Amino acid sequence: MDGTVYPVRAIRSLTTVAPGILFVEGPASNWTVFHGDGRVELVDCGYPADRLLVEESIRAAGLDLSALARIIVTHGHSDHLGAGRVWSERYGVEVLAAEDELPNVRREVTEQVTVGDLLPFALRPGTIPWAVAAIRAGGLGEVGVPAAQPITVDVLELSTGHRLELLPTPGHTTGHACFFEPDAEALITGDALVTGHALLADDGELQQLPSFFHHDADRAEASARRLSLCDARWVLPGHGPAVRL
Repeated sequence: MDGTVYPVRAIRSLTTVAPGILFVEGPASNWTVFHGDGRVELVDCGYPADRLLVEESIRAAGLDLSALARIIVTHGHSDHLGAGRVWSERYGVEVLAAEDELPNVRREVTEQVTVGDLLPFALRPGTIPWAVAAIRAGGLGEVGVPAAQPITVDVLELSTGHRLELLPTPGHTTGHACFFEPDAEALITGDALVTGHALLADDGELQQLPSFFHHDADRAEASARRLSLCDARWVLPGHGPAVRL
């Protein structure tokens, strides 16, 4: 561990989407475990406080942390980068993101909601408890991954035997990306579309996060509309449970 003491956390649910694809609904944000051929690759990895839970989910897939070869991130927010920096620096795990998102992932810029952004909504039910929980989970931590590299192809051939099609979905951040696994017809949406969040009233419905979470709300809305046209059988969101369509 990095020496930081975090509150006790627990995985909400584990969903086997298809052979070799395990979707994890974490305490407040999610990740997907791809496994096969003795290797593991993640899309996103929760908050820094979720590090042990990510390792637990890898064990649930029948492997351990030594099998982790790569982390692919939808975008460079603390609740998706998680412990990626630690695993990159200590174990040489490769971290990839869309090229336009690298400044966020490396923390050269930070397109992330701030305390000032939240002030106008402070009286909205749930805002303050959510902000406190996010900070306690490591939301203000040093999560940038200086060694992160760009995704340079439209289709990633994973070492676990899976494929991921890159779908640029700017708006939540400049270079936010979603990923489609064609064999399982599974769409990983990051924060372009979610099915739940502490600041949303409805759970289980595909929806956008509140507009103040987006770097460019208009572009985020346009990206969400495009995603609604995808021919997916599963939607694996950054927040909330998986949805089978």
